[in-house]
Order: sequence, then C-alpha cells, then structure tokens
Amino acid sequence: MQQSTWFTPEGLEDLLPPQAQKLEFYRRKLIDGFELSGFELVLPPIAEFTDSLLTGTAGNMAVDTCRFTDQESGRMMGVRADMTPQVARIVSNRLKADSTISKLCYVGEVLKTRNNKAKGSRSPIQVGAELFGHRGFESDYEIIGLMLESMQLLKLPEIKMSLGHVGIVTELMQLAQLDKKQSKELIDILSRKAIPEYEVFVSQLTLEPSLKSKFEALPLMCGDASSVIQVAIKELSGLSEVLDDAISHLQKVIDSLAATHAVAIHLDMADIRGYQYHTGIIFACYSGSTLQPIAKGGRYDNIGSVFGLGLPATGFSLDLRSALDLLSDVKLAVTDTVYAPLLADKSLQESIAELKSKGYRVIKSYDLTGLQKGDKKLSNDSGQWSIQTV
Repeated sequence: MQQSTWFTPEGLEDLLPPQAQKLEFYRRKLIDGFELSGFELVLPPIAEFTDSLLTGTAGNMAVDTCRFTDQESGRMMGVRADMTPQVARIVSNRLKADSTISKLCYVGEVLKTRNNKAKGSRSPIQVGAELFGHRGFESDYEIIGLMLESMQLLKLPEIKMSLGHVGIVTELMQLAQLDKKQSKELIDILSRKAIPEYEVFVSQLTLEPSLKSKFEALPLMCGDASSVIQVAIKELSGLSEVLDDAISHLQKVIDSLAATHAVAIHLDMADIRGYQYHTGIIFACYSGSTLQPIAKGGRYDNIGSVFGLGLPATGFSLDLRSALDLLSDVKLAVTDTVYAPLLADKSLQESIAELKSKGYRVIKSYDLTGLQKGDKKLSNDSGQWSIQTV
C-alpha cells in the first residue's frame, strides 16, 4: 500500500499537540469573552437535512456543502459549511424569540467542498456571535465592538478594520433601474474590484448626468472612514431616503467607534461583499499585512423568515484555525509537573486528585528511575505520599 493512502484530503489537516493546545486555549478565551458580554452559547449539530440547512439566503452555500443520504430517513443531509444559518434556525424555530433581543455565540468545525488555499482550510473552526431582534445602529456597534474585543483577546498585532454597506450599491442600482443582467454584471465587476471594467460599464449606461456622476464617483469613495463618509454625505445625500439612512447608519457607527476604539477604519462605499447574504452594514478585521480578514460579519435581517420568524440580525465570525500561525504560543497553566508511579493504591489516587485540584500536572510513569535531575515525583514515606525532587 502506498504511503500517500494515509494523507488527508487536500485542505484538510491534522492539528498536532502544540497547535491543538493553542487552538483550544484561544477558543476558550473567545467563548468566555462572549459569555461575559451576555452572549449565550449554542451548539448546533454538524449535519442537518438540506431543506433546512440550505433554505433561504443560505442557498448560496449549496455549492460549498458536502451532501449525503441519511440512512435512517432516506432524506438528503448536508454537513454545515457555515454555522450562522443554523443559529438563525435555533432562534426562529426553537427559541421562538419574537419579542426579545437574543444574543448567542457558537463554536464548531465546518466543512467546505472546495479548497481555497488563499482562504485557509476547507475545515475552519468557526467562532462567532449573533444578535437577533434589534434594527438600530446600536446592535451593529455592539457586535463590531465585540469583534474588536475578540481580536484583542487573541493579542493580534496591528488590528485594522474595513467597513461598508451593501445598501449603497443596491439602492443606486434601483435608482438607475438596472435590469437583472446589468445588476449581475455590476455586482461581479465590483466584487473583483475591476475599476477599468467598471468605468466602461458606467459609460454605457443611459442615465441622467447627475446620477451618472454618482456612479462615476462611487469607486473613489474609498479610504479613511472619517474622510470618506464626508465625501459620501456630499455626493449621495438627498438622492433617496434609503441612501440617507445607510449613510447616517455608517456615520453613527464610525463616530461611536472613534470615541471608544483606537483602530484604523477603512470605508469602501462600493464594497459589495456578501451581497446575496447581507442586507446592510458589513465589516471585517485584519491583522498586520494579512490580505484575508481574520473576522468578518454584517447585518442580515430577516434570515429566519423561512423558519416562520423573520428577525433583524447582525453578527460576525472568525476562523480560529486560519489565525493559528498569527497567535502567540501558549503553555498549559499548571503549577508544576509531578511524576507518579502507576499503582493500584487508593491513597496514591487521592493524592494525585488533590494535586490536580491545585493545578499540578500529574503524569503517571511506568519507570520512575528514568527521571532527570530536578524532576519531581510522588514518593511514599511511612504511608504518606509527598512530592520529592530527584
């Protein structure tokens, strides 16, 4: 049998003790941080029936979802490629939280059918927080603040943030009365940041000069958030109530973050990331010179409507596995390491349990004669077990 038989599939990998220990350490820090902020933990199953897993806005993840036939029911099941739709199902269908604000967090492994090396593993460890039941800028500000706190908990260097609002481009397309083909083409061009193609596309549109000038200025509204928002107010205000609300929403978030967080914010008014999924403000966090975001999120109102309860919602998630190389190494928080003989002795087991409760790491050894000078071991002296140094 060839050795390659034992390799894991492309994009799927083992985490060995140092990396696995690091991931678990930071996973606990993040979840503890979420819960201390009032976000309650939920754990959805790794697989569900596809008619609920890929319903509504989650349908765009069908191509990334591994599917199989459930041998119990004969129905098609899928392994989750994202946990957010599952959390939305829990809130809408299980908790039925139609009159209160729900704050939930989650952690788990997801699986994608395709390997995108630029975006990391096919099996990310997804950690996130979602807030349901509130439409105002306050909930977006809280979620963004929690995202920034999470980056700080991970002790990532040079934290930067990007901000956008999918409603800007969506409303401009409505004002220009673009048909489905034109809208799809524009979304594709903006997603690829293909500015020369964009300029050609806009030049071919039949628009009033005042509206065409707004389209021409759109790609230029990109840079430092405090500066760009002022340009957006000047160029886009007054065109429609929808645009005015979107710009006002962005400004409130920018002003609030400036007052409480020392983070560089990049605003792109033509950002259309997650267009099929998000319904409003979008945001992401980067560290240092990383090209891919460590954490990202946004508003996705009415995601639970297919489950009978369409709630306003906002949230973010991060892939802990892809961030591992950026995180500092960790050591097990133990007082010390003690070696113990492997004996069927009740008093020995009680001594070991007591040491563990005090934070000692106790390793059972089959041969204590092989210990190094300075190592600590449990020895029996007149019926009492105590720590001795070799």
